[in-house]
Amino acid sequence: MTDYLYSVSLAHQTQLFLQSLGFGFLAGALYDFFRAVRICLGGKKLAYKITDISYLLVMGFLNFLFLLSFNEGEIRLFVFFGELLGFIVYICTVGFTLIKYFEKFVNFIKSILIGIFKVLTFPFRKILENFRKFLKKHRKKPEKNKNKSKYPLKVSNKLLYNLSGRKHKKESQSEEENENAG
Repeated sequence: MTDYLYSVSLAHQTQLFLQSLGFGFLAGALYDFFRAVRICLGGKKLAYKITDISYLLVMGFLNFLFLLSFNEGEIRLFVFFGELLGFIVYICTVGFTLIKYFEKFVNFIKSILIGIFKVLTFPFRKILENFRKFLKKHRKKPEKNKNKSKYPLKVSNKLLYNLSGRKHKKESQSEEENENAG
């Protein structure tokens, strides 16, 4: 009786191996889903890191549930081999073809969204373009008329507080002249 508790039949092992192949195939499909999300995000380094870490966390949890439900939580090496083999079969067959079409699909959707965005923003772009022309046109006028003004600005090396002191000297000189004259 104790031998039965610790031994696993060949039929159960075969069934578990085939289930692990199917689980690996589904793991490949889930990987394609995360790869599709990465493509939608632009395929940058941060997108790779986020999707890969998310995939590993989800797959770790799902693998734990798989082993718990189908193998009573026992870890067997041939289960991992079956999962790896199922994953490779998916990636080399369905995944390889599916990702090509998905990239085309994403590019098609992006082009449609860009077209809709251009149509919706067309009036605002025209207004902005006219405003830029207006600013450019009126910005050039002061540069053209800089030397034509009646009283052009002169470059002075003197500071403002020095000029205020001159003002007091001029006032005191004019007061002295008034006193001398009077």
